[in-house]
Amino acid sequence: MKKITLTIFSLLMIFQIFFAFYGCNNKNSPATPYDLPFSPTPTQIAHVYGPVMVSVIDKNLAVQGVTVLAIPPSGSATFSGATTTTGIATFNPPYLEVGNWTFIVPQQTGFPFAPSTITMPVSVANEQAGFNSAGATIQLTPPVPAAFSSTNGGVFVYGVAFNQPGSLLVPVQLSLSSLPNNWSGGSSPATLGYAASVTGAVTITGASCVDSSPIFSVTALDFEPTPYPRASSSPQTISKNFTSNVTVTWNTTGLNSNFCNNGNVIGIVYGTLTVSTSNACSSTAVVSVSMNAGNCCYSRFATPNGSPSAANCGGGGVNFGPGSYSCEIDSGSTWGQLNCSFKGHSNTVNVPTSGSVQLLSVNY
Repeated sequence: MKKITLTIFSLLMIFQIFFAFYGCNNKNSPATPYDLPFSPTPTQIAHVYGPVMVSVIDKNLAVQGVTVLAIPPSGSATFSGATTTTGIATFNPPYLEVGNWTFIVPQQTGFPFAPSTITMPVSVANEQAGFNSAGATIQLTPPVPAAFSSTNGGVFVYGVAFNQPGSLLVPVQLSLSSLPNNWSGGSSPATLGYAASVTGAVTITGASCVDSSPIFSVTALDFEPTPYPRASSSPQTISKNFTSNVTVTWNTTGLNSNFCNNGNVIGIVYGTLTVSTSNACSSTAVVSVSMNAGNCCYSRFATPNGSPSAANCGGGGVNFGPGSYSCEIDSGSTWGQLNCSFKGHSNTVNVPTSGSVQLLSVNY
């Protein structure tokens, strides 16, 4: 009986040792005690409390009433505000996320601005982003050579570079200064300036008959609410590689010294006025002619283009293009004088009673 009891006691001891060993080595039990913190510890998001501000400056002046958008780093929301009289829009979200904020001035009616964006790090309250349109430039690149060799003219294409170093972008249209007769200009694209640096082209065309060298410049204009010059190019010249000439002559063909008008003796000279040209265009070869014939206001210069009184009697000039014109000079106490002017040159001659006289010869 004692032997059986000892055996059972031994078996119980073996089982206790086995279960104790198995429990200590159970792979399903946690390797870390339950009362220790998990690793790694979650990073807390940094919040800053207070406003962030955006200023809008155009033409060196604060812009009031323009809408500005503000987007935090997470992109979780888009805040909208308008600038006050100081040109500043203030944003007061529940908190300021630390990181890169995006600020946008969208295109909107009443303002000339293109969509403009600033990305700026924000780490403390009251930081300010600034939109500014200052400093636009426009440059032209002329072709080589920029010259025309005959009255047939030609086509000349200039490259345009429009740069806006400021953060506030303004789209513009190009406007050309005035051009001589029969020269015309155009630009493409119709509007540019939706990026900080853009390119385009200006085309200058001389057609039909051209004899004057164009000197021109290009101005970048915005058109809302009213046109405003943003930048102007330096003057450009398309050179003229030939010489034009205009010569004006008078040839006396008849004389009448016995004409009487109300007891006043008036001498009458008949003649032909001729305007001749070389490498010149009829639309630009214009000559002004007037007469000075003493104190008699019965004097006049009768022509197919008009019959003004003598210059000292309130008369004026008459314009003539290339060709020949039968004219009559009714003078008073003298035979009178003819004055001729063209392109800044002028000359005065006595009216001959016979033969021919050159009034003017101009090369340009």
